[in-house]
Amino acid sequence: MKYDYWFGPDEEDRREKYVESITAEIQQNGDAVQGVIATVEHVFVSETGIQLPYGYASGWRPPSVNEATANAGKRSTHLTAQAGDKRDSVDGSFAWWCLRNIYVLERHSVWMEHPVATVVRAWRKALEQGRDPTPWCHLQTVPPKSANRVYFPDTSSISEWEAFTAMGGYAGMTYEAWRGLQPQQDSLSSGKTRKAPGKV
Repeated sequence: MKYDYWFGPDEEDRREKYVESITAEIQQNGDAVQGVIATVEHVFVSETGIQLPYGYASGWRPPSVNEATANAGKRSTHLTAQAGDKRDSVDGSFAWWCLRNIYVLERHSVWMEHPVATVVRAWRKALEQGRDPTPWCHLQTVPPKSANRVYFPDTSSISEWEAFTAMGGYAGMTYEAWRGLQPQQDSLSSGKTRKAPGKV
């Protein structure tokens, strides 16, 4: 049950582990947001044929869990179970698709974090740690403070997107294409780096 909306990485049901934090309203919110995300995912799969990994990278977060979560907002919609981080493909296919199909989000009253914070950051972290990336797509059923259908969750994500596009990145690119834009260590030189060609 590790990737269930209500479960944490320890595979324990947070509604039982943090029983003092769960309420009937949070339960209702969580059930509702899962239903909406499943609907949007169904449209995505019907159109693309791409099957996403099962479950959520992050679902409901009790206050103590949210505080310990990197880059989590103090008023995160995960606290009220009005958001879910749907696990995405290595290439961030779902997040990129949602960005290109905002009308689907509008139709189902859903808002999303910009993929630079959920896909590109996941790529960068994976490359730094030498592992496969695990992107996600953050969708929520209440509007953000900015009211934008697709929003940047923090100021650093804005500059990250500018840097991403400046280096040749573009919405919908694959992980391998992004890796091709990264500075590569030349094993034959002593610490000098060389840049791979532009967009592939």
